[in-house]
Amino acid sequence: MDFLDILREKAFLGREFVTWLWFKSDQTGGMIEIPGRKAIQVIFLDRMTLDLADVETPQTVSLKGEYSELREGLAALREGKKIEEARISLKGEENEFVMTLKGTWFSFGSFKTPPILPPDERDSELESEGNFLEKISLVEEGMGLVDDLFEYFLKLRISDAWDAVEVPLIRKWAAD
Repeated sequence: MDFLDILREKAFLGREFVTWLWFKSDQTGGMIEIPGRKAIQVIFLDRMTLDLADVETPQTVSLKGEYSELREGLAALREGKKIEEARISLKGEENEFVMTLKGTWFSFGSFKTPPILPPDERDSELESEGNFLEKISLVEEGMGLVDDLFEYFLKLRISDAWDAVEVPLIRKWAAD
C-alpha cells in the first residue's frame, strides 16, 4: 500500500474532525473546552462545502453567506454529504486565526494570522528579522490551536464515549 492509498483510507478522519468541530462549536456557543488545558473559541464563518464524493456522479453543496445560512449544511449532512472544507475562526487566549480547513486531506486552503506591524523603510535588518520571527510565532500559535483540538478529537474518537455518547449527540444535532 503506497502513501496515497493510506491517505485515501484515512480521509474520513479529517471530515469527521471538521464535522465534530462544527457540532461542538454549535453546541457550546463557540467555546470548546479541552479538559484540563484551555478553552478555544471556534466559529464557523461564511463558507462551507459539502459533497458526496463516494458516488459515481459527485454532488456538491456550497454554502456562502452569514452563519444562519450554514444551517442548510445540516440538511446536506442529513442527506449523507460530508464536509469537504469550511472557513473557520479560532481564538485562543488573545489572538484570532482565520483559516479554510479541508476535511478530506486535513489540510489548509488558507491560514491568516493576526497582523503584525509592517516594516518601515527605516527599519533595520534586526527589526525586519523580528517581524519575521513574530509572524512565525503567530503561525506556530495558530497551528498549536488546531493541534490541540485535533488531539482532543482523536482521544475522544478512540474512546468508548465516541460511539456511546458523541455519535448519537451528533446525529441528534444534525437531525434537529
